[in-house]
Amino acid sequence: MFSISPFPPKGIITKEDTSSASSIKSGKSGKSNKSSNGADAPSESQNGDDNSSTSGSVGKLGGLFKSNSIRSGSISSVLSGGPSLSSSQRNMGSVPEEDPFDLDNYRQCLQWLQQTCRPVFMKELSDLNYVPVPITADNARHPELIGGIQQIQTASWKQCQVQILPAERWGKPQEVLQEIQALHKLRKCRQIIQLYGYLPSTSSTATQNPALLLQQPSYGSLRQFLDHHFDSIQWPERYKLALDMAQGLRFLTLQGVPCTLHSGNILIDSEGVAILTGFGIPGGLVASAPCQMTAQPSPSSLLVYMAPERLQGKTTYDPDWEIYSLGILLWELSSGRIPFDEIIARAEAGPRLAKNMEQLSSAIVKGLREETIAGTPEIYEQLFKMCWQGDAESRPPLEVVEETLQMLVVVEPMDMLMLPGEDAGMSISTIVSDSIDGDAISTHTRSGSIRSTSPTPSHARNGSRPQTLHQAVSVSNPDMTEWYILSGHDINGYAIVPTYSLECEITPLLTCLGHFLPSSLPILKELLDQDADTKLLVKRSNQTCLHVLLDRYIPIKNENGSSHLYAALNMLLEAGVDVNARDVQGYTPLHSLMRNPKISSDDVLEVMNRLVAKGADTSIQVPKDGNVLALAAKYLHFEATRAILNNDILASEPESVQHAIESCMTMTGRQTDKFVNLRTKTRELLKLWTGTNASPRREKVAVKVLTDAGLLDAMGIRVKSKATCTVPKAQLDCANQYYDAHVKKKRDMIHLQMMPSAMMR
Repeated sequence: MFSISPFPPKGIITKEDTSSASSIKSGKSGKSNKSSNGADAPSESQNGDDNSSTSGSVGKLGGLFKSNSIRSGSISSVLSGGPSLSSSQRNMGSVPEEDPFDLDNYRQCLQWLQQTCRPVFMKELSDLNYVPVPITADNARHPELIGGIQQIQTASWKQCQVQILPAERWGKPQEVLQEIQALHKLRKCRQIIQLYGYLPSTSSTATQNPALLLQQPSYGSLRQFLDHHFDSIQWPERYKLALDMAQGLRFLTLQGVPCTLHSGNILIDSEGVAILTGFGIPGGLVASAPCQMTAQPSPSSLLVYMAPERLQGKTTYDPDWEIYSLGILLWELSSGRIPFDEIIARAEAGPRLAKNMEQLSSAIVKGLREETIAGTPEIYEQLFKMCWQGDAESRPPLEVVEETLQMLVVVEPMDMLMLPGEDAGMSISTIVSDSIDGDAISTHTRSGSIRSTSPTPSHARNGSRPQTLHQAVSVSNPDMTEWYILSGHDINGYAIVPTYSLECEITPLLTCLGHFLPSSLPILKELLDQDADTKLLVKRSNQTCLHVLLDRYIPIKNENGSSHLYAALNMLLEAGVDVNARDVQGYTPLHSLMRNPKISSDDVLEVMNRLVAKGADTSIQVPKDGNVLALAAKYLHFEATRAILNNDILASEPESVQHAIESCMTMTGRQTDKFVNLRTKTRELLKLWTGTNASPRREKVAVKVLTDAGLLDAMGIRVKSKATCTVPKAQLDCANQYYDAHVKKKRDMIHLQMMPSAMMR
């Protein structure tokens, strides 16, 4: 939930909102141009620069969108006159004194609109407003007016903000038909800019000036949104925006429409949905019109979104280009800024801009990428790094990207992006938008989130049944799981499950534990009853079943608490899973348990005790994080820290305790009283095990370890017997050394003093 509303009050953009005409350059979040009244200041659009400088190799769509057969019909009333122009518009330089505009050039477009669309009339619009927008090379139909100002008309229509695009701003007549047909073809995708319809006239006079009615997202470009609201959006909201971009891009790809992705071509609507623009014909002005009122990256910044093969001069369009650009945008969502923004800013301020940008381009081709931002979730980081691979064949398919983002959205569901004046419990009225043909009406209701989201993976949500054993297990469908097992599917077969990892292959048993829910218990039992091999590891990460369960487990709030976790743990322990196995990074299941911040401290203590009872060794070290004590202290599991110190003689050694203290103090989090007090409490506990205070405590632990192993009697005196196998050898060796050096002589003296008294009695 945002600490402040991420969106300004719903309404029409005013003239004050566009007081700044300069481009918003790339920069860190919160450092953006604002008008005097505090509203976001849209900048001079650079979308055309993107189309000309970054998409010149894409080429025109040509015959990609073939015109529908146009029936003969009279539109003489529409073509009878030219556009009606007010004197104020002429004085502001919006059109030349002698406008060469000829409506007859658009006859074919108007015929198509008339026969395909239900018309919208001016009386249906409200809150009409004119917004001054600079005329640039990107949005100018009349090049001689570059540098002037044009009036863009906005309005409200059926609870949506729209832009009225008169025919005089449509662009080249031979391309407009292809553009509006492309928009019509793409109208069913929520994440793509919508062409709602057309107005037969924008004037009540006899002179007719037809116009298009375009969606005008209320809250600016993604670049503008991140500049002003990055600090108030959390990871679930970022996942939603990323998923919107992936879904829109995939829809464009399926329709064969080339797209140019950057944070200026993605707009945010009033419900927080990312809307894609900047696709289709490079020179078209229709699809790019909504971007003209929004803040854009500087022209120099656009090269950082280009795939290396484009920077090297490849001219044949490839959809893999956009996967690379999507990876850059995912990183931008994690950082709030454009990649290499400081380098670009210095280059733009210096005299050798072209040379410096050429050097940056060359470095990107050679593999230069931005660093991961601290706190970025591991799966999300893995995703954008695969998307921005220099080799196009190494980038994941779009459907895999979408599946992974969908999993992140499901795992960490977000609260609704609240609009000003709305309460969390209020029912939001249904927003109905007419499609361009008027006969297909799409209904979109917000209920508890940006869009209604079912907590199931996409292949289950769309009504289709799981197609493989792995899919049935991942969606916790016991009936389909049993059916596939009985059908002979390989119960130990490996497969890549996108919602688990983009590159690791796992078995059905590992899939079950990686998506573990209370409803997964019957499936786990069935797989174990069918002799699923518990010794098989996750490929590449070498994680065991225990690693996966403790690393991926997410608590589910229900009346039974964590009982399903304990039940699964007991099943695996009974099956003989190695409790001290190391993964590729050297972590044991105990390390994975401590590193999972979603598991409560009470559950951590209980699971640790059960693992230790089966021989888990808390003293095993890993190069990065040290032993289990250090991780328990880092994540402030106070009771687990106490239990380890009281039972692990190696953990109480000075070096181990000092490392744990350092780990505890480097832990960051919300500076609440509870957090600060818990960190202080953990640190004070560790300090009790340093200096002279540590000796009696370590003596007690050494005696306990040897007694549990059967090497000491009730008086603490050595007995001749073999040690039990439940105590790790490293613990025994350390306890023996400490006992011989500090305890044995003391215990022998006490024993001798007691012997005469016993003989006299």
